[in-house]
Amino acid sequence: MNQTQIGELLINLKIKAEGIEKGVETAKKKLEELERQNEQVQSSNNQLDASFVAMSASIVASLVKITSAVQDGVNKYNTYVNSMNALQKTAEATNNSMSDIEDTIENVNSLKLMDESDLNASIKNLLLYGYTAEQATDILKVLQDAAVGNRQANYSLSEAVRVTTERN
Repeated sequence: MNQTQIGELLINLKIKAEGIEKGVETAKKKLEELERQNEQVQSSNNQLDASFVAMSASIVASLVKITSAVQDGVNKYNTYVNSMNALQKTAEATNNSMSDIEDTIENVNSLKLMDESDLNASIKNLLLYGYTAEQATDILKVLQDAAVGNRQANYSLSEAVRVTTERN
């Protein structure tokens, strides 16, 4: 090999080495860029995961509230139906007219201050004590007025009236 060939070989090797070096540098930059993108995707995924968890928790909480509200409604309806059945049986047993009792319910609860089940129980209790439907109306109005100012804090107005009519 002569010097010219060796020089050309060195130049070729230098060019190839520089090419490899540039290729490695380019590959390194591409890998860094991919790593940055992966970090962004991971950060985005973490945010999505957090959002999904929060959204799932919110949905579960909403479903629990809806289920609870539906159950409360069903319980209230069942309590009302049972109180009406008991009131009707009491009306029959005490020879009182259901239409008079319905008038009492409407008259006493025109402002809807009492729970209908508590009102029915209060009327039933008064009928069992021997009062007429008309007398029960007067007594319940007085009890409502008294309960507004004098009821115990742990009772609602409706409960205060009902408890007052129960035997102790």
